[in-house]
Amino acid sequence: MDIIDESFVRQIDDKLMAQDVKLHARPFHVAVEWMQEKKLSGDIFDKRIFAPLMATYKRLYPSGDFSIPSLLVGGVALRDVMYPVRVNVGYGRVSIEPLQCIEIRQEELELIFRHYPDQGWRAFYSVCDLWDFGYGVDDLLRIGSPAYDLLNNARSSIVATQRILSAAIDLDAAVQTACLTAELAMKAALIHLGRTEQQVRSRSHHLTKLADDLIATKPALSDDRLRIACTKFPNYVESRYSSHGLTRLELMALAMRAQFVAAEAIRRISSRNLAGDMESRADCPPRHEP
Repeated sequence: MDIIDESFVRQIDDKLMAQDVKLHARPFHVAVEWMQEKKLSGDIFDKRIFAPLMATYKRLYPSGDFSIPSLLVGGVALRDVMYPVRVNVGYGRVSIEPLQCIEIRQEELELIFRHYPDQGWRAFYSVCDLWDFGYGVDDLLRIGSPAYDLLNNARSSIVATQRILSAAIDLDAAVQTACLTAELAMKAALIHLGRTEQQVRSRSHHLTKLADDLIATKPALSDDRLRIACTKFPNYVESRYSSHGLTRLELMALAMRAQFVAAEAIRRISSRNLAGDMESRADCPPRHEP
């Protein structure tokens, strides 16, 4: 059987790159196009086809990551460090261990729970928020929610906040991305529930008003928790032009609060509620106010 030559790979790869197809997916598209051109049928993962193709791709992208990316990357704060959290892609019924999603050494995590148990459990529930948000948004995008763009932008803001706070300096922009995460997620929920863009636009930059609207439209047992969380955000319009005065610890707490608000909004319009399931378990303590 012929192998896919490098010139064909380059040609199709350039086209796919222009179409914004991610690197990990491009070899599959190349294999499909080559088989269609050659009028071949069968399995694109046939080792005679796919192994040489991947060898070519690894020559073209020696530092490339061809693994399936995480559904979402957020973060949790432990002491004054922001640790990445990866919400990986899963199929069927899977067992989820929230703490294993945190990119932290086991001995350090054990130290946190030994000396700072409240922080450990806060991180535990924040991981659950990220799972609910990540999979809830994915569900909604797949069904073509009318809030499609808002959902995408809220997800991007969560990722951006984690990246900012993982750095050692220049953390101030996290105020904007964290506040935007909460605003966009609540607006998305309201749009999905039937509000018009004009109606939600009138609440721009007023998180407590958005929360009140969402609570009135889709009440839940966590109404008070959502409302209280939204009162703890800074005025992020003013913070664009003057110092917000937040410390590193306060910025990290703000980021996790934004993740909670975003997840809480999505939980009201999806079937995802890992956080609620975990809190109802006898071996998990009640969740503190975010």
